[in-house]
Amino acid sequence: MRRDLLGKCSTLMWLTFWILYSFLILASGVYGSVFVGHSHWDYVIWIPPFDEIRSIQFWLDTIVNVVLYVPFAFLFLRFRNSNKRSALITAVLFGLLLSSMVELYQVYSHNRRPSPLDVACNLSGTIIGVLLWQVWRKYAGQPTQPKAPAIPIQ
Repeated sequence: MRRDLLGKCSTLMWLTFWILYSFLILASGVYGSVFVGHSHWDYVIWIPPFDEIRSIQFWLDTIVNVVLYVPFAFLFLRFRNSNKRSALITAVLFGLLLSSMVELYQVYSHNRRPSPLDVACNLSGTIIGVLLWQVWRKYAGQPTQPKAPAIPIQ
């Protein structure tokens, strides 16, 4: 009974971490934006201009967009504590949904520039988080040192 209670507390703890991290992503996506009641589809950067691609700021933003979603997927899968295909696909779909919501919000903002590239980078980060989860699951349960043989070798 005590082990079952500890398992439920652990699950609740990881769920809390994932929800808080999700709010952190939402806050970072909408912080400083001015929401208006009409869309600005002309603000969407469908294809980044070459001058922008050459800038260091573009690459820093790209890296941040990827890295931001790695813990999102990892924390979700840690909460689910599953390596099943359905859990992995759910993590990727939640990452895609959250990223799309943030970018869609930015369409209705005067001072933010939504971009499909941001969604692609966020999705890439989510997939990396899923892959890291699979690696962690594979090696976390194995002992770091080999077990001693049951029968002494002479």
